[in-house]
Amino acid sequence: MKINQSTTFDTQLRDANEATYVNFTGSVDAQAVPSINYYISNQDTYLANVKAFRSALVEFQNAVFDVADAKQAELDVQTPKE
Repeated sequence: MKINQSTTFDTQLRDANEATYVNFTGSVDAQAVPSINYYISNQDTYLANVKAFRSALVEFQNAVFDVADAKQAELDVQTPKE
């Protein structure tokens, strides 16, 4: 039996009234491959907060990529060079 391992991430973006308008999800698999997705659940609130969304997206991507980079470094150490 092969058990797959991954690290998952999720967060929600809320406006000043605490209304959720974007959901972010991400993961890093055992081979250090990152995956990032977002779903805009309220277009009107999104349009009123595009700048905040873009800033949050970059922050979320960086968090996922940092873990992917760390996992890749770990794999590089574990894999002997020929």
